[in-house]
Amino acid sequence: MYLVESKGGAIVCMLVSLLFLGTWPAVMTLLERRGRLPQHTYLDYTFTNLLAAVIIAFTFGEIGPSKPNEPNFLSQLSQV
Repeated sequence: MYLVESKGGAIVCMLVSLLFLGTWPAVMTLLERRGRLPQHTYLDYTFTNLLAAVIIAFTFGEIGPSKPNEPNFLSQLSQV
């Protein structure tokens, strides 16, 4: 599992997440102005958030050296 251990890395991760969280609603609003139905826009937004969460979980959950006391993402998921 990937763990951010420095303050600089944590700040970069927060800024990147703020960038992504701030741009998606603006893009969806722009699409609504061009004639898309709001229901379809929010459905796309929801699916995109779900897909991004799954990709991030599988990517960051499997990166890094495996330690004996620290299971990987898939084994933790199967326990839930």
